[in-house]
Amino acid sequence: MNKIMQVYKGLGQVLNSPQSFGLGERAPKPLIEALTGMRQCLREELAEDSEMSADDWLSSELSQDADNPETPKAEVAPDRRH
Repeated sequence: MNKIMQVYKGLGQVLNSPQSFGLGERAPKPLIEALTGMRQCLREELAEDSEMSADDWLSSELSQDADNPETPKAEVAPDRRH
C-alpha cells in the first residue's frame, strides 16, 4: 500500500504544480484527464485497503489540496473582441 500511496501523491503533485515538471502553468487537458483517472483508480484501491470510506478519503484529500499553496488558479482567456 505504501507504494500505491507514493504514486497517488506523485500524481497529485504533477496535477497541482505542473510547472515544476516542465509542463508550463497548465498541463495539456488530455494529460490532466489521464492523470486524474489514474489517481481516482488508486484512490479507490487505497480506500478498499483502508478502513476509510471512499467519501471520507476524498474529503481528506480535498482538505489537503486546499492547504496546498501551489494549487493553480483557473486561467481566464483574454477578451479578444475589438
